[in-house]
Amino acid sequence: MFNKSSIAIAIGAAFLFGSTGTASAANTTTSTGPLNQAISSVDKNLDKHPENPGLQTAAQRLERNKDRLDAKERETEKTERHERHPARIEKTERHARIEKVERAEKIERPEKAERPEKVERPEVERPEKVERPEVERPEKAERPES
Repeated sequence: MFNKSSIAIAIGAAFLFGSTGTASAANTTTSTGPLNQAISSVDKNLDKHPENPGLQTAAQRLERNKDRLDAKERETEKTERHERHPARIEKTERHARIEKVERAEKIERPEKAERPEKVERPEVERPEKVERPEVERPEKAERPES
């Protein structure tokens, strides 16, 4: 009835779809995992040292971060629900998507004038170095050391 390959394909597909669902579920809880761990460890340290101003500040900041993250997650859920709404999908299908705005064309610039090749200079015969007679120069007088 069923051969081995069709059974193996069915098991592989089930495993694939099951692992995908598990991975997406894991991603939602791990986004705040480090934040929750930080809050719990700061709370433990605050219990030990309640007068520490650094720990008090850290606890306040972590709570603000958690509130901000929760608000952001609620906002993304709201926009996702809005985008998946059937009327919204039909509207985007009816209207063609607006294409990107055309940019102004670049100005065509004239090509640079070609440079003339370097003119070769004619070789001029130059006289060899002239021998100059040695002139006797008076010796320098030695200066007295001070």
